[in-house]
Amino acid sequence: MHADLAIQATDVWKRYGLPLRPYLRRQWHRLRAPAAVDRADYGPWALREVSFDVKRGESLGIVGKNGAGKSTLLKLIAGVSPTTYGQLRVRGRLFPMIELAAGMHRELTGRENIRLLGAIMGFSARQMDSKSPAIEDFAELGDWLDKPVWQYSSGMQARLGFSVAVNVDADILLIDEVLSVGDVNFQKKCLNRMDELSNSGVTVIFVTHNPYSIERICERALYLRDGRITAVGSPADILGAYFEQSMDRSTVIGQRGAPAPELREGTGAFRISGISMRDAISGREISSFSTGESALFRIALRVQEPVPKYRFSLRIVDPAGTVISFIELPISQRRPLALARDCALECLVENINLLPGQYWINLRAQEVAGPVIDALSYAYTFDVSANSDVIEQLEHRGIIHLGARWRLAPAVSPGANSV
Repeated sequence: MHADLAIQATDVWKRYGLPLRPYLRRQWHRLRAPAAVDRADYGPWALREVSFDVKRGESLGIVGKNGAGKSTLLKLIAGVSPTTYGQLRVRGRLFPMIELAAGMHRELTGRENIRLLGAIMGFSARQMDSKSPAIEDFAELGDWLDKPVWQYSSGMQARLGFSVAVNVDADILLIDEVLSVGDVNFQKKCLNRMDELSNSGVTVIFVTHNPYSIERICERALYLRDGRITAVGSPADILGAYFEQSMDRSTVIGQRGAPAPELREGTGAFRISGISMRDAISGREISSFSTGESALFRIALRVQEPVPKYRFSLRIVDPAGTVISFIELPISQRRPLALARDCALECLVENINLLPGQYWINLRAQEVAGPVIDALSYAYTFDVSANSDVIEQLEHRGIIHLGARWRLAPAVSPGANSV
């Protein structure tokens, strides 16, 4: 293992247990031809052919659907579960945050568990006494530190465990979704602390379904799918591939028209039967545009009964479902746009300053102060491209492009307010 590496996985396979039938088949094949053993035939496998390296001080994000093998991989790295085949080497003091109460004793108080977790990592009682004030301050648990952990909520357990993890000088941190149970302010505090640790040379392995957290913290990411690594690259590229492949397309309006009525909610007074995007000037149908350009969205409606007044909204979302913009039919236009027969609503959106990437549209119609008429999530997708000036902003992730001008200004005069 090279001195610059903190973690090295080479052809790692993992299987939990061995069902009787695959086991007997494997033994029979070994008797017939001992040298010919195909591992893939003797599953089921939680991980297959997993190989990767993590350099010291690097931050690696791991993404994948539930059951892809993310938590299994972290358990192998942590040493709490052995590999079935292959080698997995780890160099450095490691702290695993792979379960909320990992290493804690339910009957001990928060303070006692701080010492216990420290002892598990090899610290003496005197060393933990010097570290405890920083841990207690970070956890912000107050009087709860003197109460047994079994009385803690899941969020409080996460606070305690994470506070120990980021204050005990670990060389490697394994973080597995535990931040999702904390409140928003504590999550921000944890992310800031992880930024500090990454910049100070701590190796971080981070598993989460929050794409912006991975892009903020991690230099590199890998995509696990069905126990295999299917892609390794920048967080933006890997997250794009992950959301694209895991997207539920049952609500997409495509060449075959809109999804069947049984897949949709609402009264059905009218149904969205199609959507297209057109150039704002020529009117020709398009599937993409550049940052700052305008676009006309045309939404076809099949009317079952007259609807004099209604609310209609168009939401632009990213692949993770984050709402980028909410556009609703104004109150002043609802009566002039009353529906009596099949027709189409047209919505012109000007100066769309989205950064390059793929975006989706959610559509929703409902009666005024009444029930939903029709709704479709991820009904349509479009791409945004950009010129070189905008692309420069992609070094740091954002959502929209804000035009700005820079200039040199004179120094603040004496006596004036200064920062």
